[in-house]
Amino acid sequence: MLASARHVLAALAWLLAVIVIALGAAGLVTAMDGSSTGADRPELTARGDALVAPALDAQAAELRLLVDDVTALAGDARTALAALNGTDLDTVEASVAAGDARIVAIRDRTAEIDAALAAVPLIGTPEAAYRVSAQLRARHAALEAALGATGQLEGAWVRLTSGSIAASRLSALLTAHVEAVGAAAEQGRDGDYDAAMTILDDADAAIAGARALRDRLAATVDVTVLDEWLDRSEAYDVALRALYLALRDVGGRVTEDVRAAIDAERAAKDRLPPDSRGLILIMAEIGRGGMNGAVIAIEEARGRLAAALDAVGAGADPGASPTASPAAAPPATAGTAPPTPTQGGATLTPPP
Repeated sequence: MLASARHVLAALAWLLAVIVIALGAAGLVTAMDGSSTGADRPELTARGDALVAPALDAQAAELRLLVDDVTALAGDARTALAALNGTDLDTVEASVAAGDARIVAIRDRTAEIDAALAAVPLIGTPEAAYRVSAQLRARHAALEAALGATGQLEGAWVRLTSGSIAASRLSALLTAHVEAVGAAAEQGRDGDYDAAMTILDDADAAIAGARALRDRLAATVDVTVLDEWLDRSEAYDVALRALYLALRDVGGRVTEDVRAAIDAERAAKDRLPPDSRGLILIMAEIGRGGMNGAVIAIEEARGRLAAALDAVGAGADPGASPTASPAAAPPATAGTAPPTPTQGGATLTPPP
């Protein structure tokens, strides 16, 4: 029995010794191995980081230029909207042309950055997990995510330019109408009623074109003011044509029909817009019908890019915040109303 007890105790001692040795070996291996990703061992990712960091620095600098491009585009958008509300269509067209060029530059630069990020060494491979630090991998991901902010820019710019083009075409049609009515009035004062009515055909065509444009705008714009403007202008054209027709048929003599036509022309004249305020409202509605939303979308994209630039540490100029908005365009100030020519006894205000 004593011998058996010794054997049992010896076996237990050897088992305990094996357990102690195994635990010690496991601790030694763990201490030598460290993290499989190298997160707590910077020396393990130093070589990989040396390959990746310069490439990311270069693309962060490109992102800074992209932010500048988008900031300039936002300025063009605000200038165009302010000019439209002030019916300064020359400024609208200039801002749209500048923005068109910037959109192309933004698209090209975005594609170049995207391609460069795809070519960064190690990133995107299984080796990146243990050869590139988590910080640089996160920086690469942030740069890629930042480029997504430019995806909405082209659509927003198309909406803005569509609104500005519609405004320009509408202004041109209303201007053509006023000029045609003025030219017809000149012929009417000279007694050439046939020529006057022929010119009024051009006024009718301008109204028809404006109505067709109105139908397309109705989906996004409140056309109530425009409808009223067109209805009153067209009613005056009809009354003026009827007056010239009555005068032509009686050789210029004043008859009952002529008197009735004169009264109808005067009543239609009294219903014409007294100044250009109605047109300013029309242009403002066109702006609110899509251009405001486009400006907001562009500003949001700029803000996302600027925030991403801060996140990746692009080394922006310390004297200027990359998230600062460019100076807003000064609000359009309505000037004095343009001269109001007398046309066939009526006072008409040409659109700016």
